[in-house]
Amino acid sequence: MRTIKWLGVLSLLGGLVLVGFQGIASIMDEGQTFYNHTLASVFGHDAFAWIESFPVAFLRSYLDSLVTAPLYIVLLCAGGLLLVIHGLFAKS
Repeated sequence: MRTIKWLGVLSLLGGLVLVGFQGIASIMDEGQTFYNHTLASVFGHDAFAWIESFPVAFLRSYLDSLVTAPLYIVLLCAGGLLLVIHGLFAKS
């Protein structure tokens, strides 16, 4: 269970670092706005083409929302979920 805890902590830190660097970048350039990176923008839309052929409609829409959500939100939510799982199943 220690692995889940550290994955959660690293995911939370990754999300916070991503928000921090994006905030600093938007402050430094006057014309630049806050750009949301997504999984699709990082890996390319072709990497997630398999989602369109997924047989279950509600899971397809959920996966599409997950891929197009801002990356910092995905990292923060995944980190929080992993820490909650660690808290529920950790041996005292």
